[in-house]
Amino acid sequence: MAPPPTKTEMAPLATAEDALPTPPGIDERLFVASVAKAMKVLEAFDRTSTNLSLSDIAIRTGLGRSASQRFIYTLERLGYLDRDEPTKRYALSRKVFRFAHQAASSNIGLEAAYPAMRELAEQTRETISWVEVDGAEIVIIATVPSTHISSVNLPVGTRFPALSSSSGQMLLAHSAPSHVEKVWAASHPSVPQRTKAANAAEMMRILETVKGIGFAVTEKNMEQGSISVSAPVHDRAGRAIGAINLSTLTTRYDRASAIRDLAPVVARAALKATETLIS
Repeated sequence: MAPPPTKTEMAPLATAEDALPTPPGIDERLFVASVAKAMKVLEAFDRTSTNLSLSDIAIRTGLGRSASQRFIYTLERLGYLDRDEPTKRYALSRKVFRFAHQAASSNIGLEAAYPAMRELAEQTRETISWVEVDGAEIVIIATVPSTHISSVNLPVGTRFPALSSSSGQMLLAHSAPSHVEKVWAASHPSVPQRTKAANAAEMMRILETVKGIGFAVTEKNMEQGSISVSAPVHDRAGRAIGAINLSTLTTRYDRASAIRDLAPVVARAALKATETLIS
């Protein structure tokens, strides 16, 4: 762990540029802005940027160099950031995994779905994931890897725009239109192009279609072309709380064969998980 900065190394006290705007709908009497800023520092790290300098973090968070330095120092002292002395770059520490483990181990939807996911993985040999919606994105909560040499890799924590993903479409299809409009407004600019929907109304028609058939299928152009098939898992109240997703490569299935051969088994796995959850 790095020693505390000396007086000559320390950045100046916070300035107006370090302040972040308060999110809408927030009660400022209860909102602790410093906690929000600390979380923003942690959220600066992602799959493509696992090691960041002080300057990188200041730019990514918009906090300014002085505030970033203080939050980095605090988070490092608490054990949530690691510092590489030769490069003076920072990374999330192993302590952060504590939260991921606790979130996954207390997820009753995942607990109910996992046996069906394992069975589906054995049956198809494809990548099977438990997916949930987080705002305008989906997040991979758990994955059973494919046994194929070439396969889709979906590490836990991976995120995609919800409306252009099969899991997101399947889950948002069970949401109120007003919520879908909010998600559309907050979505990544790639969503209209990928979904071919020009506005929220057209997107809702797409969602109504997938809701009616009980599964959704989307295609992605990553390192290799891939196809994603998803079906929802419901709780006792009938809410779609998560989706079972199967991801495969277009070298093994095209869209038509994925709908014919994969969608029915994914839908059965989701139904089995739902029955386990509500039993």
